[in-house]
Amino acid sequence: MVFSSRCRHGIALIALLGGFLTISVAFRTVFAAETVVLSLDDCIRMALETAPELRGAEQDVIAAQADLSQAKAGQWAQLDVIGIAGPVNDADQPLVTGRFNDSGRFRGRLVEQDQESIGVFGRLELFLVQPLYTFGKISNRQDAAARGVEVQRIAREKTRGDVILSVKELYYALIVALQGRAAAEDANIFNEDARSRIKRLLQVNAGNVDPTDLHRQEAFAAEVKAFQAKAESGARIASLALKKKVGLSPGQELKLDRGELPAGDGILGPQEEYIQAALGRRPELKQLEEGIEAQRSLVNAARADLYPSLFGAAIGSFAGAPGRERLDITYIPDDFNHARMGIVLGAEWHLDMGIGRARVRKEEANYRKLLHTREFAEQNIPIEVAKYYQDVLEHKASSEAYGEGASAARRWIVSSFTNFDMGVGTAKDMFDAIDRYGKNQGEYLLALYSYHVALARLDHAVAEYRTLNP
Repeated sequence: MVFSSRCRHGIALIALLGGFLTISVAFRTVFAAETVVLSLDDCIRMALETAPELRGAEQDVIAAQADLSQAKAGQWAQLDVIGIAGPVNDADQPLVTGRFNDSGRFRGRLVEQDQESIGVFGRLELFLVQPLYTFGKISNRQDAAARGVEVQRIAREKTRGDVILSVKELYYALIVALQGRAAAEDANIFNEDARSRIKRLLQVNAGNVDPTDLHRQEAFAAEVKAFQAKAESGARIASLALKKKVGLSPGQELKLDRGELPAGDGILGPQEEYIQAALGRRPELKQLEEGIEAQRSLVNAARADLYPSLFGAAIGSFAGAPGRERLDITYIPDDFNHARMGIVLGAEWHLDMGIGRARVRKEEANYRKLLHTREFAEQNIPIEVAKYYQDVLEHKASSEAYGEGASAARRWIVSSFTNFDMGVGTAKDMFDAIDRYGKNQGEYLLALYSYHVALARLDHAVAEYRTLNP
């Protein structure tokens, strides 16, 4: 079969496009499976960029800004427009009939000239009202709304700090889970080494070994495997949680920049310094300060509602009915044919049987409640800071002690293996050493994790995140 030149070019183009698509798919596959290496700062930055909590807090700020815009708009003129239309009897101008009496006065009456036909009419009412003086109704609500915006901004900062703390906890949890998995591998290696030594000495009928030692080893191996399974599960869960937190796709492999938690060698300052820093930086206290001032303005606004409001107004009314003749007499109003406009001054005063004063008392109660809440916070924040401060010291001491214990247990394992090979030690000594090493290593990792989490919570308690750039 002979192909034309154009056909051959088409086949070549299709082949070239197919090659590009194959390369593109392969590139996307490789990119999706690439390993992302992240530090703690990277994790925090990525989490802050994608955290739904922060996006929700941002909407709270936007809503508060909208409330402020409404409060500001209350000082400007507002226009109400009402338009109506409906049926009306068609009519001509009324006739005046009557006569003069003996004193020369004319006594008469209007005779309506309604027609049997039905027409339509339309009317447009305009009310343009400009507040002039309201005794603080508007200004106090504007101040409360402005304070409300600041409250929501501070709440967003609090949410930002919560996200940072959550990332730190997940980051440390993943590292310690990986270290736990490595510790389980060490224990398994030691256990398998003990098994081979037992078998070797059984073959030469050594006096310090017994066949039951293999059963002991198998029982111990089952315990090690169970610990390995828990460590693997913990590492997978921690990795998945951290990936979700920082916004990585399921296909991306996460790797941290460090494989071990650093030892707790940091030096804390005096506890009182942390307490004073917390009292000066905690967003909850800043929120309460703004909330108290906002509530004070709402109290004043509620009191202002008890007084009248002065306003100026421009009023217009326009109506027309094609089937009715227009009556151009100012003294006699015509609801269906007219055009009127005017400017007036007025006052509005709402009087009730105690509803307004009850509203004032309610706002005052809310104000006093915020004062008590601030007092409660000022009492409890130092206690919270002191607790985390002492937790840091406690877990630091525990990690150092268990770390030394794990190192000693490792040396014990080496000595027990040597003694067993020389015939002066027993299998029980080896398993006791391995067991103690595993327990000390596990307690060490737990204490080290608790130390770093307590340190992160101490930083959070003193609002350290507010000193950093967003």
